[in-house]
Amino acid sequence: MNNEKKLLKFRKEKDIAWKNDKESPLTEEQRRIFEGLNYFPSNRNLSFELLLNKNVPDAGKEVTIKTTGGEEQVYLRAGKVRFRVEGIDVEAIVFEDPEQEQFQYCLLFRDLTTGKETYKNGRMLQIPKKGDKLVVDFNYAYNPYSSYNDNWDCPITPEKNVLPVAIKAGEKKFNS
Repeated sequence: MNNEKKLLKFRKEKDIAWKNDKESPLTEEQRRIFEGLNYFPSNRNLSFELLLNKNVPDAGKEVTIKTTGGEEQVYLRAGKVRFRVEGIDVEAIVFEDPEQEQFQYCLLFRDLTTGKETYKNGRMLQIPKKGDKLVVDFNYAYNPYSSYNDNWDCPITPEKNVLPVAIKAGEKKFNS
């Protein structure tokens, strides 16, 4: 599952795009001094193939999630995934964005790195839809755009997805 070459290529391409692309979430001033995002090293122990359990209360129902700008966004509860990190059983709710084309799920999460090594409102992970088996690779976890500057309004991780472990993979705090 975890392919380090592919991950490093992805990160490099993202840094180049964010430095040069007008559609970058960074302000013009931030792009001028941008030298790349900060990441944890690749961690194959935080890449999983998991079953999406759709047999959970309120599966398919709307969930309202608060945003950093004080607004609300509506998601659908797709199901739940379970996995182990350093011997600890963890479960998290997986969401769908009803306003986006449904080719991926979204995992919003906070963990023991949140507010220290990673963004205070949590990180996100896009998970491709491929049946009930999901590749959940936390090496691709990223900060929502609101972590870069105040021009963005992004979801705040719901309490049910505060994980009791450190997910030392993916993107770290942004240093502007």
